Amino acid sequence: MDLLNRSDIQSLAASEADGIHVSLMLPTHRFGSGIQADQLQWKNLVQGAESVLLQEMRRPDVEALLAPARELLNNNLPWQYMSDGLAMFLTPAGSQMVRIPASLPTLAAVGEHFVTGPLMRLLSGDAHFLLLAISQGSVRLMDGSRHPVRQIELDDVPTSLADVVEPSGRSDSMARSLTAGRGGRAVFYGHGVGADEAKKDDVIRFFREVEAGLREVLAGQTAPLVLVGLEQNVSAYRELNTYAEVLDEAVLRSPDELSVDELHQVAWPLVEGRLRADRTRLISRFHDLQGTGGQVSSDVDAVSDAAEQGRVETLFIRSDPWCWERVEDGGDPPVVRLGTDDRFAVCEEVESAARHTLAYGGMVHATSQEVVADSELAAILRY
Repeated sequence: MDLLNRSDIQSLAASEADGIHVSLMLPTHRFGSGIQADQLQWKNLVQGAESVLLQEMRRPDVEALLAPARELLNNNLPWQYMSDGLAMFLTPAGSQMVRIPASLPTLAAVGEHFVTGPLMRLLSGDAHFLLLAISQGSVRLMDGSRHPVRQIELDDVPTSLADVVEPSGRSDSMARSLTAGRGGRAVFYGHGVGADEAKKDDVIRFFREVEAGLREVLAGQTAPLVLVGLEQNVSAYRELNTYAEVLDEAVLRSPDELSVDELHQVAWPLVEGRLRADRTRLISRFHDLQGTGGQVSSDVDAVSDAAEQGRVETLFIRSDPWCWERVEDGGDPPVVRLGTDDRFAVCEEVESAARHTLAYGGMVHATSQEVVADSELAAILRY
């Protein structure tokens, strides 16, 4: 699981699996010498979690619980394909690993629930975006942030016209023309009667199937989506699109000639303006509501209580750095037994507020000190 949506995060946050819950998080590097440092840091996190777990569990049970984390440590291949943040969630019933295009705190947490607050920055639209590079010969979906994008596997989505249109089944005068698709299948178009209309119909059919497949992939997503492609392809796809967050602006050029990094370079300026405007609008609303009789708050206890009661409409939590990272721990990565360490009590309150806000249909925005400089969180209340 990599392309997280609100439902995925809410399921993790509300996990009722039996037994202890372990959350492991790490900011990661996409390439370079930082990859080896990431693996070493992951090893330290796993060992830290193990030391906490051994205080209340038998060693064989601890080893079984942490086995997926150790398997990842000992497999070099996945570390070559990381994004900006890595998280793994483990219970005796199973585990889930996610890579996200946004930085996470370095953290190992053991408790009766998962730590999911840092993942919620993906829901606000101010941390990441989606990019769809579309042509008749290639379809690529990517997610990313200010940093380079990462391609998402599309197992059940056709990624070229040749995946949808078979070369047989038409007369010679209506033979099709397109460069080879996946698997090297070459398809040719002739100039007979009706060939242009037939090709147009095939392209529309292809884009319709792409849209249908992406509808399932993007279900529950709220991030802005940038289209990259030739004008005729973008226009045709836009007519069929059902994803609500597609930007009106698009990059109108062939994506086939662009690398992943180049796609990020041409798309980011469009996304950055949208994200900045959304963030500014929300922060301005918070400040406009100050002094209106309790409709906003930056008191941690008050916001936490309001979240439990379902009264938080929008929650802002600090993320630069995360609360978990600001607690002095002798230079070692934080290893926390939830509910027992007073140093992290405020962090747990922030986590609880985020979890309850999400459960009651509110929005969680990971931001810096732009809202209230001296508080871990702030909220716009429903009432």
